Amino acid sequence: MPSATILSQDLYMAYVTILSYRVGVQDLRSNQSLSLEASFRTLLALDFTWVEEILLQKYSMQRRRPPHPPLAMFKALIYQHLKQIPSWRKLALTIKSDRRLAETLGFQRSPCHDSFSEFTRRIGDNALNQIFLGLVERVRQLMPDLGKVVAIDSTLVDAYSKPRKKGSRKTDPDVAWGVSGEYLGKPIYTYGYKLQVTCDAKHDIPLSFMVSSANRNDTRIFPDHLRSLLAQGSKPDVLTADAGYDSKRNNILCLKNGIVPIIALNPRRSRNKHRRRADYLLPITRRSPAWDYYYSMRSSIERVFSRLKEELGLKHLKLRRIPRATVHFVLCLITMLTIALASFSIGRPELYLSAESWRY
Repeated sequence: MPSATILSQDLYMAYVTILSYRVGVQDLRSNQSLSLEASFRTLLALDFTWVEEILLQKYSMQRRRPPHPPLAMFKALIYQHLKQIPSWRKLALTIKSDRRLAETLGFQRSPCHDSFSEFTRRIGDNALNQIFLGLVERVRQLMPDLGKVVAIDSTLVDAYSKPRKKGSRKTDPDVAWGVSGEYLGKPIYTYGYKLQVTCDAKHDIPLSFMVSSANRNDTRIFPDHLRSLLAQGSKPDVLTADAGYDSKRNNILCLKNGIVPIIALNPRRSRNKHRRRADYLLPITRRSPAWDYYYSMRSSIERVFSRLKEELGLKHLKLRRIPRATVHFVLCLITMLTIALASFSIGRPELYLSAESWRY
């Protein structure tokens, strides 16, 4: 009868064989045992060569001192959001105190916290947005039905700078007050930014985003966001949103682009609190079973925001101005998409629903 040790070794080799086939990793056989970082290493074992090509475009070949490897810096930022490390200073200390982690990420020497600040300034939000769109397309290749039904909503994130007295100069001119909800009939105000996200309503995967000041109205941001979504190649069949997006203009814009709008009626924008005069144009009648089915899928965007805030550090904003704040937001979304890509690549889509299993 074979011993437990031999059985465990056989199971491990079977695991490595499957993982190497699905993820495309050729050197995982060199590991002698399954460590606590196995899931995190699987995440980093994805093919990031296309990401490295985007990052290297931002570097000059005439630098006197060789920089930290751009891909290692990128992986370190993913690690930061997975572990919910609140600042780059603590991230640098974590890497410096763990040589094995530094080697796993690809560092030859440990970076300081200023290196991450310089790296994100050099790369900028445009390059990170390009990486975000590249991850969306790679997930779409594994899931052809991605983006057929989408949900859109926004959330407010507290700014790093604090509000000052009226008349005083603001440390962050892009920040504004916005209403994040209400309590006992009174509005709750947040001083910060607004992150508006469109996600796949079936799989809870972000597809596009926009960042603005907290006082921007969702209805006015929606047209630009929808055009951006269409420009990147995503053509949904159905779009669902809450009453904050209800307007005649938004409904007609969806219909012109061949999208069925499932947008809750805002009674403050219509004389009739149950229907609009132009509702006869809607392909799906309000309050019909089909309408209720698609509108119930709107909860997917709430789950996306919940994971971003509670698992990926969306609330830990330490940057000022919209371009810099966008860097933080898009890194959170990139981490979420990287988890999705790794989960679908190894045939375990259920692992995408939580970042917990990918942290170690």
